[in-house]
Amino acid sequence: MRRYLSVAVAEFKRGWQYRHSATMSMPLYFLRGLLSIAIICAFSAAQHSNLTATSNYLWLINLFYPVVSAWVVDYDLNTMIKSGNVAYEYIKPLDIYFSWFTRLLSRRVSQLYLASFPVIMIAVLLPGHWGFHVHATLIQWVVFLFLIVLALCLNVVLSLLVYISVFYTYSITGSLLVFGSIMEFMGGTVIPFSFFPTGMQAVFRLFPFWYGAAFPFQYLTGGLSWHQLYGGVGAQLVWLVVLIAGGRWWLDHRLHRIVIQGG
Repeated sequence: MRRYLSVAVAEFKRGWQYRHSATMSMPLYFLRGLLSIAIICAFSAAQHSNLTATSNYLWLINLFYPVVSAWVVDYDLNTMIKSGNVAYEYIKPLDIYFSWFTRLLSRRVSQLYLASFPVIMIAVLLPGHWGFHVHATLIQWVVFLFLIVLALCLNVVLSLLVYISVFYTYSITGSLLVFGSIMEFMGGTVIPFSFFPTGMQAVFRLFPFWYGAAFPFQYLTGGLSWHQLYGGVGAQLVWLVVLIAGGRWWLDHRLHRIVIQGG
């Protein structure tokens, strides 16, 4: 466990070295939140009366974007696979899958810490439905943090599938475009999940993307019942186990068949 913790700390420090670049994304998150709310105000006034809950939902997406986004890419890992330097991973006393998992998780946390949290200080000061005003109890916040941690792990596991596909495609661009578009659309980060028709929502809940994005946000904004909460937590845990088992088998299967040329 200490070895994986060392990987996490090293990756976090590496992200901290680029803190100025990460901090520059703060205006992006803030302006994207305002624009999203403005668009929703224009199109949802006649259909959705609870504009405050929708506004809070959109702010949560922007505040936790490094957690739920499919576009958080580790290009060094992509280059390692393409160049053949993945061979060096064999000599490390670590499980390759969980080493990469720790690396990607730490990268998302570092971006969350540097770019997202400061936006909250501004969002809570905005008036009316333009601001972030969630009225939740301490227990609800604790449950939300638990759900967002599970969502973070689930999204890291899903993104690992994209990196494993690089062994076949030799480029992360194509896989990421297809996977990222599906993940963010079905997860409710492009369009608020409550805006989808009921039948479409039921279909999307059959996939892991909703549990990694909209699920914790809908809980905090009051869009879920306790029955849906318990079922969602169970589904998060099941998807985590299934995807970790499947991803690890796929990676091991591919690593035993790679041929690295050079010398």
